[in-house]
Amino acid sequence: GSRAMAANASRDAVLRLYRTVLKKGYNWGSVKERDYIFNEAKSLFRRNKEISSPKLIQEKIKEAESRIELAAHYGNPYPRMYYAQPGVIFKSGNKAKKKINPDYMHSYYDEDEFGLKKDGK
Repeated sequence: GSRAMAANASRDAVLRLYRTVLKKGYNWGSVKERDYIFNEAKSLFRRNKEISSPKLIQEKIKEAESRIELAAHYGNPYPRMYYAQPGVIFKSGNKAKKKINPDYMHSYYDEDEFGLKKDGK
């Protein structure tokens, strides 16, 4: 049915993304950074392999694509973090914690940028 087709499309997109990461890793500068890219990809893809929610799968794909673009732009495969001034109030009305967790870092944290658990609690 359509659910199986959607699952296959997601699987294909994830496999394509994994191949892209590995290909970029093979062509990266230093051996240390190449090893980091391969280990990071293996770790995060394995950690997320049981995800079945199409929405969450798309979020993880977007996260990986963002990291790929940032790595290419800055010539640095390591995650980039950024900080907000404590007390900054976002449009949503939530106050910033000291450290903001950008979208491309969600796989590293159990909380979103507002201190909420990923499951919304």
